Amino acid sequence: MDKPFNVENGLISKLLETKDILSIKDAQIKATYFTGEHRRAFQYIYDSVLTDGEVPTVRAFERKFPHYNLETRLVDGVEIVGTEENIKFWCNELRKKVKHNSLAETMEEVVKHIEDFNTDTAYTLLKKEIAYIESEVEEQTSCDITKNTEDRVQAYLKKKENKGMLGLSYGIKHLDYITKGLKKETLTTLIANTGVGKTWLEIYIGAYCMLQNCKVLQFVTEMSEDIMRDRYEAMLFSMMYGELNYNAFKSGSLSLEQERKYFEFLENDLPNCEPLIIATASGVMGVSAEIDKHKPDIVLIDGVYLMEDDQGAKDDWLRVAHITRDLKKLAKRTKLPIFINTQADKNTSKKTGPELGSIMYTQAIGQDSDDIIALYRDEVMLSDREMCLKVLKQREGVTGKVMMNWNFDVMDFSEIYAETSDTNFTGDGRPIEAENTIDIDNVD
Repeated sequence: MDKPFNVENGLISKLLETKDILSIKDAQIKATYFTGEHRRAFQYIYDSVLTDGEVPTVRAFERKFPHYNLETRLVDGVEIVGTEENIKFWCNELRKKVKHNSLAETMEEVVKHIEDFNTDTAYTLLKKEIAYIESEVEEQTSCDITKNTEDRVQAYLKKKENKGMLGLSYGIKHLDYITKGLKKETLTTLIANTGVGKTWLEIYIGAYCMLQNCKVLQFVTEMSEDIMRDRYEAMLFSMMYGELNYNAFKSGSLSLEQERKYFEFLENDLPNCEPLIIATASGVMGVSAEIDKHKPDIVLIDGVYLMEDDQGAKDDWLRVAHITRDLKKLAKRTKLPIFINTQADKNTSKKTGPELGSIMYTQAIGQDSDDIIALYRDEVMLSDREMCLKVLKQREGVTGKVMMNWNFDVMDFSEIYAETSDTNFTGDGRPIEAENTIDIDNVD
């Protein structure tokens, strides 16, 4: 009779046979996936690799765990420790077992709550469990940079053709020059105090992307979908037709000529734009489902700090930390740029604007974000109808700031000048003429 099929035992036995710790690391196998004596055995092997640089011998293992029953098989009449299955098989089986056991345990609780008509509690438990599996159990993707080198040639030539741009354009040339655009697999965070203009900047970026033939998925939290739609319409109209007084638009008091153009825009132009999907954001799982459904080119989330945590944290700092961490993982999984906004601390200087330490709720937001942009207006800028954008962080490149017009009487959000730590950039916002610099006036 065959021995009982024990996944944890099989993996440990195969690891001792092959000493292939690299496959274990590549498969992202953790000690927490094991139970009881198997966990202690795996931890011993892993610790031995850290201290001795290699997997221990079978003899050393059996001295440490004399009662542990390793899998064995006959090879040329000799009994050896190990299995016929390869180590990748055992890694996959262990991951399945962890998911199965974790789901089964949670489902027992879910069913009890459903039977007691505690539907919301059951739903919360199920979301929390799936979030745990997505973040802690599912294998994350990886790549070998020595493979597919021809693809790297094409990637470089594309960067050369796009004059250094790596992602979608913000629609703000100076900001594109500094950041190289909204890049795939990245989380970009905009921070500002309440009422400064976070949502409007997000709308500007989304509307510009639509006009560049990109499908936009815009999430709202406290703002209604109707108000967000109206703001997008006003922004798109001003980008295509020119001046528009937003207060007159939202109050229904446009001039007859602008009213005629607006109706023409709705009938002839807006239907031909790339789709804009506006949805209410609950948790990251809901965002993921909408992405899978609509297949957008970019995702924007207004008020990420108001989202629900699928993992069910009660403290605000931990709830927001879970959300941004899960959004970063979602950006990598979907290979999309995700742009979010959040609050700056109330103690932020009104004269100089937010810094990296000004992020409200938790500094984990700054750690999870690839790029961080701050938005602020002092009293002079407020009276002059101007706005300042500061690039506080980006993983690839320089920092800097961009001064913009911010006039809702004519919907003017044009750039004025920029400053950056790049030595090929001057204070008037134009790069110094030098080899391999970008001419921002010709960035597509």
